[in-house]
Amino acid sequence: MKLIVIGGSGYIGSNIALNMHADAVAYYSRSRNKELDSKGAKWIEGNIMDAQKVAEAVKDYDTVVDAAGVDSERNQKFFDVHVKGMKNIVEPLLKYDTGQRLIHISSINVYYGQTDYFRSKGIAEDNAARVKNHLNVRPSVVFGNNDRFVPRLFKLAADSPSKLPGEGSISPVHILDLIKVIESAKELKGAVDVSSRDKISFAEAVNLVREKNGMSPVKVVEKGMGYNGVVEKLKETRIFEDYEIDRYLMNLYRENTYIDRFVKEPVLFTNYLRESNLKA
Repeated sequence: MKLIVIGGSGYIGSNIALNMHADAVAYYSRSRNKELDSKGAKWIEGNIMDAQKVAEAVKDYDTVVDAAGVDSERNQKFFDVHVKGMKNIVEPLLKYDTGQRLIHISSINVYYGQTDYFRSKGIAEDNAARVKNHLNVRPSVVFGNNDRFVPRLFKLAADSPSKLPGEGSISPVHILDLIKVIESAKELKGAVDVSSRDKISFAEAVNLVREKNGMSPVKVVEKGMGYNGVVEKLKETRIFEDYEIDRYLMNLYRENTYIDRFVKEPVLFTNYLRESNLKA
């Protein structure tokens, strides 16, 4: 397998490039990743919005992973990266018509969320589905070594507002377990949901960190009077982006998670938090 990861310098993309078993690996990104470089991955400098350069980059690879993301809409728009960017990937694959496999990293609840993030991801999935040999991978919250989620969770636990919204289940999946699913699903087409069996809400995760560090729990408010105000206070901390908070307060747990099918002993998020060396 010859693999190219679009958005390969980011957390999910770089881990896919590092851990999927391939004969040759390249990553297409605006910036270099030192760890990928040290492992011999080929850096192809470019922006996902550059249709011609994307087409040139994917031509010689039989597996194309789209892991391009947006940390904040202050710099790039979801629509540009997820919708226009996906079209720039799909069009050459259709033109070459050599059976290349397209794997798109999407999100659980992609067709249920009402935010720009979910709407753009949904359109991206529709575009990916134009490629016959495609797989839309829908993970819950992804965690693991050097992720962006857990350190910010510890920061919020230390500076937590007086109350936290108690809705949802983030059911986080470990990055290496996610990659096992992607590799094992090589014969599947369509879409797969990937979440853990570790049912835990965002508020419960914050309070687990506080408990680990000898701090008292924060009061949890369920939906009802005052709930929206608690959500707004959480967003005002700016530790997490607004779209992330909206996502974390949804139910990301799935009964039909492909973790059960392809991962024998998944990493439990609650155990990972308890064993973490981070401090709130």
